[in-house]
Amino acid sequence: MNESRSVVPWVVSGLLLALGLIWLATGGQPGRNQLLEQQFMPRPLAPGEPTPAPFQLPQVNLPELPPEVQQAVAAAESQLQSGGAVPALTPVAESGRARVTVTDVRREGEILRVRGEVANLAAGTLEIPPGAFSFRDSAGTNYATTGTGGASLAPGQRTAFDLTVPLPEGYGLTLLLNLPSDPPIEQILVMALASAAP
Repeated sequence: MNESRSVVPWVVSGLLLALGLIWLATGGQPGRNQLLEQQFMPRPLAPGEPTPAPFQLPQVNLPELPPEVQQAVAAAESQLQSGGAVPALTPVAESGRARVTVTDVRREGEILRVRGEVANLAAGTLEIPPGAFSFRDSAGTNYATTGTGGASLAPGQRTAFDLTVPLPEGYGLTLLLNLPSDPPIEQILVMALASAAP
């Protein structure tokens, strides 16, 4: 009976140690990468906010393309619409301090899911503030999130992201990452079909 009692403190100590290690591994900030796993919604312009610069994603008009290119574009669009993963048109983009790699884009009903990772290329810590990611579709609609968390990456560190945005079928979409003092990182994810989107 005494043997079972002496095991309990060791089990409790082990659990506390494991929780402490998890806390240290996350930098003592539970959910600190919450920003990188959020849903985005259309964001109307605030009163007095300047209108974004004109922006147009490339569009594809299938009848004007060579037959083999038509087949490739149609196959990629079919795969996306059936829920399969497709590569982003711009899979990797970087600024002086960050590299964004989009590993796949997938449609889940009305939602487009975008997965990838951000890597810190700088010699110092890279802070990714809440709301650093945004999207813009081929109709000019901006999509944002009002996240409360951010990410802090040490030199050479990377973190995954899993972002979802409501996007009508046939519309093109660009991912933007805005980091203070750097120009925005822009990546075209999917191309607009001229017959379906403005």
